[in-house]
Amino acid sequence: MNKQRHVLMIAHHRRFKIAGRSYAIAKALVRKGHKVTLMAISNRRRFGITESEAQGIRIVETPDLLWGRLRSGWDLWDTLNRLFYLRKDRTPYDLVHCFETRPATIYPALDYVRRNPIPLITDWNDWWGRGGIIDTTRPVWYRPLLGPLETYYEEAFRTRADGLTVIATALSKRGIELGMDPERICYLPGGVQDGVLDVPDKVACRQWVAAYDMERGHVYAGTDPILGFASADSHWDLDIVMDAMSIVVGKYPQTRLVITGKAGENVRALARKRGIEENIELTGWLEREALPYYLGCADVFLLPFPDEIRNIGRWPNKMGLYMGIGRPTVTNAVGDIKPLLEEHNVGLLAEWDPLDFAEKILHLVENPDVATQLGQQARRVAAVEYNWDNLITRLETFYDTILDAA
Repeated sequence: MNKQRHVLMIAHHRRFKIAGRSYAIAKALVRKGHKVTLMAISNRRRFGITESEAQGIRIVETPDLLWGRLRSGWDLWDTLNRLFYLRKDRTPYDLVHCFETRPATIYPALDYVRRNPIPLITDWNDWWGRGGIIDTTRPVWYRPLLGPLETYYEEAFRTRADGLTVIATALSKRGIELGMDPERICYLPGGVQDGVLDVPDKVACRQWVAAYDMERGHVYAGTDPILGFASADSHWDLDIVMDAMSIVVGKYPQTRLVITGKAGENVRALARKRGIEENIELTGWLEREALPYYLGCADVFLLPFPDEIRNIGRWPNKMGLYMGIGRPTVTNAVGDIKPLLEEHNVGLLAEWDPLDFAEKILHLVENPDVATQLGQQARRVAAVEYNWDNLITRLETFYDTILDAA
């Protein structure tokens, strides 16, 4: 893709979440010399559209009347604002990349390409309906209200686009079952966050955190085992982690589990129930530059991944973070994580059983040479296979294919 393109990205999430997939793709495209306009939902505004620039990306924030999780692409007012904005926008875009196909993304996208005959690509980055996220991690009130809508909008518009990018191979298969041409599907897993590959070893990370956070820095000092679990605000499936942690603490009482992100009281309650609350460190929300250093204190990373549709149809972005930092991961043989560990040897696969999960953790804790080798391999894989600058080359080629066929 040598020619400079201008891509219009229409996302279903709020501005504060653009540190995720769409923003990573946009940044990588800009680094390659392309132009990107990214449309996201304003964090709080209910009226008025704002424009700004971040890292070379033009960001358009649209107002939304809803709140919380509902502020995620469902609002008619938001949809109308986007429609009217794009009807007045005279930017010469080359293609539209629509992130998920909820009302506030797909209707403005379809309207725009109807009036401006350029290709439309949709991105599928989670298995939302039909037994996926909607049935396993959403509140009880959310399911009957939005369940049928979630499934309809997830599936109904895929074949109306010229191309499809997917974060998981299962979503590629699902797209084909819906009638999408396999040649018009691009597998694009999550990549490694900027700067993560430069994080130093665990000793240096523990020293960095001790200096950064004087109040709690002692937690990271010394040579006691430290385990890590990363999340922003979705701390799913931690029961097996807490059960395994209680087994590990039985053998190494000073073991710590560092959990990042906005963890609710329920996470602390899980630890308290097992008598290991003093072994759990909840960091709270961390600045972007601090996050990898806190996680870099760990000897081993944990990724509980039960065999459920929602996991078969997604890529856990924390895996790129774990590999980039260069530590081994204990996880489960589910979805695209299974071939990753089997083919690249970046950690250990455990059964969905607390005892086996704990045994895998203990094996790495008690065999630091093995842990180091796996961690070094993880960083090598991250630098080559999951570096966004390399992944984006795949997307550029896909864009060219779609544009050439238009």
